[in-house]
Amino acid sequence: MVLHKNIRLEFDKERYDKYGRLLAYVYLEDGTFVNAELVKQGYARAMSIKPNTKCAGLFKQLQEEAKRENKGLWKN
Repeated sequence: MVLHKNIRLEFDKERYDKYGRLLAYVYLEDGTFVNAELVKQGYARAMSIKPNTKCAGLFKQLQEEAKRENKGLWKN
């Protein structure tokens, strides 16, 4: 198991949603983009709500690849 001591949060247009939840893109010390990796592996669905759409295209692309490769949620 790999333990990371530091993460970096990157924000889009808004820091919180209407329910008060923190909205952030998460990066590990080694540069891994956690949000993208979860979608890529099929463990998360792509969802973007305006005005926070900076990574919408990337997430959509990764989700389509995960579907084609039958990963995670998309496993047959």
